[in-house]
Amino acid sequence: MAEKDFTVLIIGRENVGKSTLFNKLIGEQKSIIDDFPGVTRDKIYGIVEWLGKKFTLVDTGGILFEEENIIKKKVLDKINEVMKEADMALFVVDVRDGHVPDDKAIYDFLKKSGLPFITIVNKVDDKRLENNAYEFYKLGVDKLFLISAEHSIELDSILDYIVEQMKDIKSQDEKDDKQERIIKITIAGRENVGKSSLFNAIINEERSIVTEVPGTTRDAIDSLIEISGKKFIIIDTAGIKKRKNISKRVEEYSIGRTFANIKRSDMLLYLFDAMEEISEIDKKAIDYALENFKSIIFVVNKWDIVEGKRKNIKEMKEKYIEYIGKKIKFADFVPIVFVSAKQKQGLEKLFDIVFYVENQYNFRVKTSILNRIFTEAVFRKTPESVSGSLKIYYITQVGIRPPEFAVFVNKKEKIKENYIKYIEKNLRDKLGFEGVPIKIKIKLKKKGEN
Repeated sequence: MAEKDFTVLIIGRENVGKSTLFNKLIGEQKSIIDDFPGVTRDKIYGIVEWLGKKFTLVDTGGILFEEENIIKKKVLDKINEVMKEADMALFVVDVRDGHVPDDKAIYDFLKKSGLPFITIVNKVDDKRLENNAYEFYKLGVDKLFLISAEHSIELDSILDYIVEQMKDIKSQDEKDDKQERIIKITIAGRENVGKSSLFNAIINEERSIVTEVPGTTRDAIDSLIEISGKKFIIIDTAGIKKRKNISKRVEEYSIGRTFANIKRSDMLLYLFDAMEEISEIDKKAIDYALENFKSIIFVVNKWDIVEGKRKNIKEMKEKYIEYIGKKIKFADFVPIVFVSAKQKQGLEKLFDIVFYVENQYNFRVKTSILNRIFTEAVFRKTPESVSGSLKIYYITQVGIRPPEFAVFVNKKEKIKENYIKYIEKNLRDKLGFEGVPIKIKIKLKKKGEN
């Protein structure tokens, strides 16, 4: 039986907050694989990841009525089309509007379709509104999910429920284990740093070029190569332009092309010219890669020029590493490799690091080791809280590519961002994760959970 993505449809009247819910679910996770317009203007798809599971989220325009309880045929056809590919639906109602006839019509429509669904009461951003929400039980539902999409209240409960329904669906990680994964590596950097030289050196350095195909952008070429029995797709891109004599529009276009290629890759080789200073545009591209959870290696090119001018090469490398650390403080965990693409020097070392970072990207920590590291970290530094109200229970790894961890607490709102950074630093200190961004999610431990 062919595997398919688990698909969740958001459905409801106009202005009940469907699009806000869609955007928040994606924005909260910051794990969007892609979002793009569907066949019609009113259908939008997004791929969301939660606790190691991925599912497709579909947002549609509001269901409209010509007359009471009669759905417009045009909209009905559209909804029916989407429902054919859906595994479940999120039926959204508005607590401020209360139980209206249109909600009952949509509820009956969903019941008749046979598609599993849950009823979500949105805009419950005030405790006083909770009592109003209970009138939706008149629809005939067994359970209501009370949320505020705009304020990100109780969104976890929806995601947890969706994941629970996906128990029989294989995760992407499990699928990848069953088949060889081809790693996509984008080479990026400013103009004239030697990207094309490195690209050509890599694919010509006794490598087995399988094929060349056009990339997704006009000036990107993907080359499939094999190194030590493992396949990689190397993506060569045009340089990021940052010059006084080009228009802002051209500059933004060049940045956009680079970002598009970074987004579709697994790993970024970001090139610096050893003879040039690091710029703000470099930092912008690197930050974008980390925000999209890509693994990264810094490649300092044209090092042969430095070697030709200096005697103490080891000291120069140390100084340059220190320089990068000061200029790009937010990426102090990224490994640095010195090469000369033109002279084909340092390529073996570069691919040793590529293999190492790729392993880190896929690394699963033994539960016993992970909890020992976590317990020691919490013991050394107890999080600040009022009257000891915050309790941290345990940590578990829920995903790879990148490594993703869930920390269970009694009150999510009490844990501060600097403590999450502290946990991340401890994981890096003990486990490495060089060149790899780490996801840490704070989860509410529910009663009865071990």
